[in-house]
Amino acid sequence: MGLKHRIRQHLKENSVQYILILGIFIIGFILGFLNVRGLDDEVKQYLVVMLDNYLRGGLEGDLYGKSILITAFIKQAETIFSIWLLGLTVIGLPLILAVVFLRAFSLGFTVGFLFQQKAGAGMLLSMVSILPQNLVYMPCLIIAGVVAMNFSVYIVKSRTSGGNSLSVALLAYSIVMLLLLLAFALGAFIEAYLSPWLLGLCV
Repeated sequence: MGLKHRIRQHLKENSVQYILILGIFIIGFILGFLNVRGLDDEVKQYLVVMLDNYLRGGLEGDLYGKSILITAFIKQAETIFSIWLLGLTVIGLPLILAVVFLRAFSLGFTVGFLFQQKAGAGMLLSMVSILPQNLVYMPCLIIAGVVAMNFSVYIVKSRTSGGNSLSVALLAYSIVMLLLLLAFALGAFIEAYLSPWLLGLCV
């Protein structure tokens, strides 16, 4: 009951921030999805070859393993570290939004490319190879963006107050980001093992 109340209270107090971040995410996803149409034929052909190789790896069972887990985790760790770092600065506010936008753009582009090149099968491929891990990644990304924005604003407001309150807030901020990093690790595990397994069942 206490946890549910805290979550509800958090969403209520940060509704504007969540609407802003979610709006940036949706815009980025849509622009990424639509940007596929403007690709040059040469670039498109190169990406098709990469996609076919990826799907062949799923068919042959070559996509599992620790190397994919490590690569996926490092990529997500870089994202969460960038957001954490930007949250420590006042000028980081627009850059936090930029990080969310670019991640959404990349996701939208990937989904759009699958739809364009694989038609109806693209929806299935998106569901099994992209959706599972992004059910973890994207909510964590949005939460991290909101938390970082709030801390950046807090720094401005606390400039005239004592350093102790800021140090405590920094510790709490870092702990939240660390917990989100652990959640990203779960997403990386899904990307490395569950998604390839599902892909192998479909290709």
